[in-house]
Amino acid sequence: MQPRARDLRPRTLVLLALAGVVVSACSSGTGSGSPGQAGAGGPAGTSGQAGSGQAGATGQAGTTGQAGTTGHAGVTGQAGTTGQAGTGGRGGAGGQAGAGSGGTTGQAGAGAGQAGAGGQAGAGQAGAGGRGGAAGSSVAGTGGGAVAGRGGGAGNAVAGAGGAAGAGGGAGTGTLAGCTPGTLSPMGELLGRFGSVKAMAAGKEYFLQVNEWGSSGAQAIAYGGNTFFKMTRQEASRPTNGGPTGYPSMFIGANSRNSTAGSNLPKPVAQLTTVPTTWTWADNGTLADTTANSYNVAYDVWFSTNAAGEPTASGPTGGYLMVWLYDPPDAQPIGTPMFEGVTIPGVAGTWDIWIGLNGTRPCISYVSTQPLLSLSFDLNVFIKDAVANRPNTILSTWHLTNVFIGFEIWRGAVNVETTAFCAVVN
Repeated sequence: MQPRARDLRPRTLVLLALAGVVVSACSSGTGSGSPGQAGAGGPAGTSGQAGSGQAGATGQAGTTGQAGTTGHAGVTGQAGTTGQAGTGGRGGAGGQAGAGSGGTTGQAGAGAGQAGAGGQAGAGQAGAGGRGGAAGSSVAGTGGGAVAGRGGGAGNAVAGAGGAAGAGGGAGTGTLAGCTPGTLSPMGELLGRFGSVKAMAAGKEYFLQVNEWGSSGAQAIAYGGNTFFKMTRQEASRPTNGGPTGYPSMFIGANSRNSTAGSNLPKPVAQLTTVPTTWTWADNGTLADTTANSYNVAYDVWFSTNAAGEPTASGPTGGYLMVWLYDPPDAQPIGTPMFEGVTIPGVAGTWDIWIGLNGTRPCISYVSTQPLLSLSFDLNVFIKDAVANRPNTILSTWHLTNVFIGFEIWRGAVNVETTAFCAVVN
């Protein structure tokens, strides 16, 4: 990965201890981002062993099979479990699809087409359910996941070239086991700097809030149905070398005298097994104009030194962990980039890791190196990485207390929305 030029001057956000105000955790400073990278096409299938049977009389693969989404096997090339390899031919086992869906501008081609007896396979389409795209999550969406092509016919299988993933390619809209976004109810609108409401989705309770703690410009949020929450009005602005205007968000847990039922929080870090979560959001054209719009798309995860957490406080006693799905080019997390291009087990893509202090509390931020419009993953793998590999950040003796998602906004961001979210603590 090419290192990104950053203004590495240390930044510090002072946590506002205002009753009923949730201060976003770890954002400050200026820097340059890098655009989303193109996803690669599906890899070629592995070769099968040649059979001893005779090649089918009509099993000639088409010589004009094109790669990508329109590529098909030859007109008479017969794939399938009964295709016998021609003498000396090697059957392709089928390409394997990437895990997530492609970006907003295209999807990667995946599995290889199967050759007829004795012929050469044209470029095929994806294996059942699999959709390519390196920008996607490593966890497949509903029906996702790579599936090998059916039985190898004779000839050399050739993988489809596939379309390049667009910037922001993410996982499909599928979810992890035990975490289903559903639709949000009731429907309504939140007005004022600290407008808030409790809402339900798939039997789980969430707390939504405008949370404009850093400014007083007019903001409004629409919520409910397939739009979990959407910025319908946003007139506030702050320079990007400091904290944002606020953090319109939703969460599970308890803070600032607000709480959600059935969250299984607080939970000792050492006793966490999985924390499955899915988040899908839409920029609705704002990423194309970074002059008018500057905001991040970030999880904010709180940890307490106390078993009971801090249900009445506006910040944790332990520390913060953030996961940024999108990093604007002119703002950055608190601290400095201590590790670059890191891979996290079970999560696609690469991540830059920033570490610093929010006041006196440690804050570790995992920043995706390309925009992700959707991600389904186990949040606990980031927590485990911080505990095991990033000294002086998150401690195994602490307790997980809150899981937020939201947009830290410096300017613009009208019509930015969350279309799906769930989080479960096990």
